[in-house]
Amino acid sequence: MILCDRFNIKGAVMASLILFCNISKAQVNDFHWLMGYSEIIPMPDTLKEKYGTTRFDFNHDPVSIYRDDNILFSFSETNTSYADETGKLIAYSNGMNMYNRNNDIMEGGDSLVYGDYWELWNFKKYMPDGSDWQAGLNIPQGNLILDYPGQNKKLAIIQDKTYPPPQFNGASSLHLGLIDTEANDGLGKMTLKDSIFEYRKLNLGYIHAVKHANGRDWWVTSIDYNHRYIYVYLLSPKGIRFHHRHETGYSSMRDAYGQSCFSPDGSVYAYVALHVLGEDYHLWVYDFDRCTGNFSHQKHTYIEKSSFTTYRGMAISPNSRYLYAGSGYNLFQYDLSKEDLSASRTEVAVYDGFREYWSPTFSVPTYFGRWQIAPDGKLYSCSSMGSTFHFHRIEFPDETGVDCQVTQHAIRLPTRIAFGLPNFPNYRLGPLDGSPCDTLGIDNHPIAKYRYEPDTIDHLRIRFTDLSYFRPQTWSWDFGDGSPKENIRHPYHSYVASGTYNVCLTVSNENSSNTSCRTITIGTSSSDDVAVTPAGITLFPNPVQDYLLVTLGEYIPQRGQIMIYDISGRPVHTQRIYYGQNNVDMTHLATGMYVWKVMDGKVELRAGKVVKVE
Repeated sequence: MILCDRFNIKGAVMASLILFCNISKAQVNDFHWLMGYSEIIPMPDTLKEKYGTTRFDFNHDPVSIYRDDNILFSFSETNTSYADETGKLIAYSNGMNMYNRNNDIMEGGDSLVYGDYWELWNFKKYMPDGSDWQAGLNIPQGNLILDYPGQNKKLAIIQDKTYPPPQFNGASSLHLGLIDTEANDGLGKMTLKDSIFEYRKLNLGYIHAVKHANGRDWWVTSIDYNHRYIYVYLLSPKGIRFHHRHETGYSSMRDAYGQSCFSPDGSVYAYVALHVLGEDYHLWVYDFDRCTGNFSHQKHTYIEKSSFTTYRGMAISPNSRYLYAGSGYNLFQYDLSKEDLSASRTEVAVYDGFREYWSPTFSVPTYFGRWQIAPDGKLYSCSSMGSTFHFHRIEFPDETGVDCQVTQHAIRLPTRIAFGLPNFPNYRLGPLDGSPCDTLGIDNHPIAKYRYEPDTIDHLRIRFTDLSYFRPQTWSWDFGDGSPKENIRHPYHSYVASGTYNVCLTVSNENSSNTSCRTITIGTSSSDDVAVTPAGITLFPNPVQDYLLVTLGEYIPQRGQIMIYDISGRPVHTQRIYYGQNNVDMTHLATGMYVWKVMDGKVELRAGKVVKVE
């Protein structure tokens, strides 16, 4: 919800204020990430807890990560979703069907881009009841949901269709679908499905999009089969149409695996590709004109020759300066402000040897794979080797070199996922103010947002990371302790003592200002403190086979611990935990019922029960 009294609009009258609040709603369309396999796949009981849907919900900070037992469908590479302005999930797709908020197939949303390739991922009579199992299409960046320009409560889905052997010769088509989100009492209806608007030798996937400079329309891009051309389409109130193609100057890159993206500010387009036959891994970077849709100032760098074929990826930092790409084994940071990409390269991580164990005798490496920028300003990556329980994460991607802090296998997921990070554009990008195409009067009115993390050594020292959008130009931080305000974008602040503080960030540009305030509780001196401001603590999964994911939010402990007791009250496991996500290893415990307590020193924050199963 937007609170209008938190805005300061220069020279505005009340009528303008009401209009502004309607236009400047929170852009939270990418706040739900859905990944994983259907939990109803036939399998031994000992494996069932390892499968199902993992949901990342960015309506919470830190992000809430849990197993969603209401979603029974599988996701592979083709994966996208869309939330409304309140952050509620309203539509999602695994490429085979469009689903609504009740996790049912949306009216008119069955059998998207149906054909032989669709049937490759439809396993006939595979389920125990004799029904088919639809595993989800395996086209990376194969679909995308966009708000339809000029059409309130209407969405457009752009989707790739591939023609498999024996027909497959690089042939692919792009299709448009339309969703009326108000139909069926908000459950939605696809009013148009599989309307083909392109048929060429396109590469598998590589669909991405960025806001037009007018702040309303969308540029949509794809890449041809040989990587010789980048195709550009314009989605406007008139529909979607081919606009032009850009010749890359390269060819013979067919059968390439990779990823494409625009920088968060829309000024850069980049893609990486691994040529399977030659095992050469390349990066291309272009300046992009959001007004004309034209590419210019091409940069290219050879990343390396790889000895193994895996799924690779890339992402660009929130400040649009640093690009992260790797070989799977290495992860590099490239400085996009430098002319020579190769010379700007810094190695920020090397695969640490961690492996996923499928059984006591079989395991796979967790190399770096696909990357995706998240609403919390961090970059997340799944393993390049397929089914995985772990995500890598870049904590501070705006920082130079190793200060970006790559955390390998940072998060132990509740269920396995297979490659399929969801595909999103930057929904929080406004018009390019002052450009020739800035003709619709959709000014950038900044929205304030931030996250925070305590120092793991000194819990009173807090790092604040700005996540504001719609072109903020100035920042003003009030840390709630009477100290002077700070005017830098990402400050550190050290508090003198534990306590509860109201921290406010105000961001401004020439159009308006906006303030976001959050209550931050640091440490405690008594149980009464916690009763007033309880910590947000979640544990998943429960029952658990091996690892608990414990998330601690809304409270920064001085010395946080989780203590686990057997039914006789005997302590069997104690572990230090911190603000954010914590992985708790329970593999050494016998099956049965346990009691857990989260403590800060001698103060109990929360307690509950957890069941350990085989």
